[in-house]
Amino acid sequence: MNKTLQNMKKNTLIQYAVLAIILNLVIEIMNRRSITECVKFIYASPFVFLYNAFIIFFTFSITLLLRRRLFALSFLSIVWLIIGIVNCVILGFRMTPFSAIDILLAKNALQISSKYLSFFEMVLIAVGIVLLVVAFVIMWIKLPKDKEKKNYLKNLCAIAIITVFTVGLTKIGVSTKLLSNNFENLGYAYQNYGFAYCFSNSIIDRGISKPSDYSEETMAAIKKQIDSKMNEDNAAKENEKTPNIIMVQLESFFDINNVKGLSFSEQPIPNWVKLKENYSHGFLTVPSVGAGTANTEFEILTGMNTDYFGAGEYPYKTVLSSTPTESLSTVLKQQGYSTAAIHNNDGTFYNRNTVYANLGFDSFTPIEYMYNLTYNPLNWVKDENLTGVIKSSLDATKNQDFVFTVSVQGHGRYPSTQIDSTQKIQVSGNDDNKAALEYYTNQINEMDTFVGDLIKMIESRKEPTVLILYGDHLPTLGLTDEDLTNKDLFQTEYVMWDNIGLSNETKDLNANELNNYVFDRLQLKKGIIQTAEELYSSSSDYTDKMKLIEYDLLYGNQYLLDSTSTFTTSDMKMGYKDISVESVSQTGEDIIVKGSNFNEFSKVLINDSSVTTEYVDENTLKVTATELKDKDKISVGQYGDDNIELGQCDNYEYSTQSTK
Repeated sequence: MNKTLQNMKKNTLIQYAVLAIILNLVIEIMNRRSITECVKFIYASPFVFLYNAFIIFFTFSITLLLRRRLFALSFLSIVWLIIGIVNCVILGFRMTPFSAIDILLAKNALQISSKYLSFFEMVLIAVGIVLLVVAFVIMWIKLPKDKEKKNYLKNLCAIAIITVFTVGLTKIGVSTKLLSNNFENLGYAYQNYGFAYCFSNSIIDRGISKPSDYSEETMAAIKKQIDSKMNEDNAAKENEKTPNIIMVQLESFFDINNVKGLSFSEQPIPNWVKLKENYSHGFLTVPSVGAGTANTEFEILTGMNTDYFGAGEYPYKTVLSSTPTESLSTVLKQQGYSTAAIHNNDGTFYNRNTVYANLGFDSFTPIEYMYNLTYNPLNWVKDENLTGVIKSSLDATKNQDFVFTVSVQGHGRYPSTQIDSTQKIQVSGNDDNKAALEYYTNQINEMDTFVGDLIKMIESRKEPTVLILYGDHLPTLGLTDEDLTNKDLFQTEYVMWDNIGLSNETKDLNANELNNYVFDRLQLKKGIIQTAEELYSSSSDYTDKMKLIEYDLLYGNQYLLDSTSTFTTSDMKMGYKDISVESVSQTGEDIIVKGSNFNEFSKVLINDSSVTTEYVDENTLKVTATELKDKDKISVGQYGDDNIELGQCDNYEYSTQSTK
């Protein structure tokens, strides 16, 4: 035994294997947030556990080519440990685990970090990052280089063999169904197939993979079928007057009355309950739980299915940041609609300032273009602020409107202690999570009031209107399927209010089916995706057909489009009010800019360079310690917390004689 141990100490690959197993054990404990659950996983799936350890071992093998092998090995070990810790922490805030796409969301995470972390926690993280950098520097200095001359040919052969084994084990695992490369539920996948495999897969698996039968001939046949169906259906749909369509995506909203065992001091959502009694409604199956707002939004607006994309991918952060495509906005604009997007949060969040233009919207109003905002105790903008913006968007045009609104008030992280002494609704039945449940319940109560006020505003305008309301995903409140009367964490609900006499229907839908359902009810002309959904929904090759279509529109050669019907990025207007500079004056070191529709997000630009700006009121901004020169150009831009300019008004030319 002693001789064997001594040989193991000398064998680098055995050392790597032992270290990989230990690291994988620690990471899986954090992945499950439980030692007991990790032991159960190893017992039930020994191949999967060892396979995940082999992935870590594979990354270690690269160090065989390096002189500073020990430093590289230590660096990789710490990186694996860090991403395991990050996953563990993220699972404490949401039910979706950490994937590679989250790295692209780092900027967005920083924007909302103050709502999830205390100042002390953020200081600890900053200190930890500094200490980590110091540790890497010390390791670089202290850890010795390999003294023995490397046999690079031998080491390359070893790496090649390990690579072949990794690929082979993956194929064996997938073919025997011990592993899967199709993650319909990311949270379950991480539990069933291990963190190392799922996270690694999220790095490689991006976008929609090219279908094996994708070709011009295949798509020509599909195009012929879609065109024929579209022409046939649309010929009978010549509506002279179609209604306004308003969609409101309610952040983390669902009917909390569906949670078993809870009771409330009063009905939390009376308007919602009444709407379900009198108007069309149903459960809505969404792509995620506790997070993933943008993916529900993507499915609603495009009719596409996020299941065909990479694990945990957000199309808003990848393909839609650069690729225009068909959406509700583009289809409705062809039928005479004006289209507007509204969101009471930062305009750059999930790249919406770019994505909405690629989805064809005429205008986009984020908080940077809103006024007199009110905030909830977690500093999210309240949904009551949306009513006036929606009304202004409807009033701004003479033709029919499609207004797509994304709310934010119900957003977490929900507090573990009471932070709002004005809460009026008490919750009983779950003392362990009472503070979070009561905070959430009171927030959706206010959101429900917003829904009631919105309907009153619409009724007062006396225009034909259909209002579709739905929740984007369930909140992170520690719920399980068994806690719900409908027994499905991936189901929110939708309601469809109208003043045009639609019959009351109850129909459960997937998120990507909702826009098609609305078009059916209103007898509107459909686009490519909607027509394909109707054409192939009952066919045995439905998934294959829809994947081909989505791939062609987003990644392929767009064979489905005619040369005259390609999608382009719209010239999207920011905000619903025009911002302008009307006069500029200088008194000593102070520059006073007078104009219209300024807010706390406004910054003065002098010759296209932003300067520190003090907001005085909607008509006045002040800049200090800058001396203007004749013919300097002054404008005002709108900037969010990330300091990215969303837009600016026309230049005003300054004159020392006070002439324009």
